[in-house]
Amino acid sequence: MRRRGDSLSRTEEFWRWGYSYRQVCLKIWHQKKRYLLYILSFYIGLLFPAFCIANIRSADQVIYYTTFDNMEDSVQVDWFGGGFDVPKIEGTEYSVSAYYQEDFPQWNHQYMAVKGVDEHYFYPLPEISGRGFDEEELREGGRVCLLDKKNAKRYDCRVGDRITVCGEKLRIIGTITDVKFEGMLLPFKTMKEVCRNKQNVQFSGIFRADTEEEKARITAFVTEELEKYEDVEVQGVIDGRTVYENALATKRQWRTVRGIGAAVSALFFLMNETVVLMGKAKKERQTIGIHMALGATEGEMKRMLFFETLLVTFFSAMLVLATLLPFARLASLESAVQLDHTAVVWFLASAFFMCEVLTVVVMKRIFTGESRHVYLRESL
Repeated sequence: MRRRGDSLSRTEEFWRWGYSYRQVCLKIWHQKKRYLLYILSFYIGLLFPAFCIANIRSADQVIYYTTFDNMEDSVQVDWFGGGFDVPKIEGTEYSVSAYYQEDFPQWNHQYMAVKGVDEHYFYPLPEISGRGFDEEELREGGRVCLLDKKNAKRYDCRVGDRITVCGEKLRIIGTITDVKFEGMLLPFKTMKEVCRNKQNVQFSGIFRADTEEEKARITAFVTEELEKYEDVEVQGVIDGRTVYENALATKRQWRTVRGIGAAVSALFFLMNETVVLMGKAKKERQTIGIHMALGATEGEMKRMLFFETLLVTFFSAMLVLATLLPFARLASLESAVQLDHTAVVWFLASAFFMCEVLTVVVMKRIFTGESRHVYLRESL
C-alpha cells in the first residue's frame, strides 16, 4: 500500500481530513440517541474525579485564607475583653482583629458574625464583589462594611444600602462572594467606635518576631499588659510557625486522600469506557470495513475514532462543569467545592488525557496486523 504522502497533495490531504470529520459528525447526528448514552456514561464516570479536583481546590483556598507570608516568623495572642485598647511594642509590626456575634433586630433578631480588621491585617481578604476598604477607611474608621453574599441575598441588601450595627448606620460597599465566609467585615477602628460598649469581644493580635527569644519577649510583654485590665481574659498564645506547619501538613494530607480518590475513580472510568468503546467498535465492524473498501486507511480510521471519543468527552466534560455546583448545593456541599479557573483547567486536561488513553487502548485492540482483511470480510 502506498503512503498517503506520496500520492496526495496538501490540498487533497486537507479535504480528505475534512471529509472524514464530516462523516463522524453526520454519524453522531444520525445516531444521536446512542451517542447520548455514550455521553451519559462518560459523564457519570467523570463526575467524581471532577468533584475530587474541585474539593482539592477548595482545601487549597481554605489554606490560602488561613495563612499569610512569613507566618512562621510571628506569634499570635488571643484574648476576650470589652475594651479595644491593644498593647503596642515599639519597632514591632503587628495586626489586630476583633470578632463578636451581633443581634440584628431588623432581620428578625438574626445573629451574625461581625469581624473588624485593621490596616495591617496580615491574612488575605476574601473575594469581594464591589470594592474593599481603602486605607483611609481602615485608618480613620469609615462607616462602611462588607456583607457576605448569602445574607445579602437573604435580606435583599445591595451595594450602597445602609444597615444598623450597634445603633450606627454603616454603608455596604461590597459583598463577599466566598461561600465559606458568613458574616460582616468592617474596619477595626469603626468597630472600636460603634461597638465600644460591647463585652466578650474576641481579639487576636499577631506580632512579627524573627527569633524564638523575640517571640517569648513579645508574648510576655503583651500578656502582662493585658492582665492589667480586669475585664480581659487571655485565651492563649500560638506560635505562627506551628500553625503554618500544621496548615501545610493538612493541605498535603487533603491532597493525597482526594488525589487517590480521583485516581481510583479515573481508573474505573477508563476500564468501564474501554469496555463500552470496544463493544461499540465491534458493532461497527461492517461500517469500518466499508470505509476501508472505499479507500480509507487505518490511520484515517484511527483519527475518526479519536475524533468521536474527543467529541463525546468534550460534551460530557461540559455537562459535568454545568452540573457540579448545582449538585453540590443540593447536597449542601457548596463550601466543599471550588470550581475556579485552575480546577476547570485541571479537570479538562485530565478528561482529555483519559480520552487519549482510551483511544490508544481501543485502537491497539481493534487495529491489528490483519485488521484490514478482517474488516473487509465483515463488509462483504
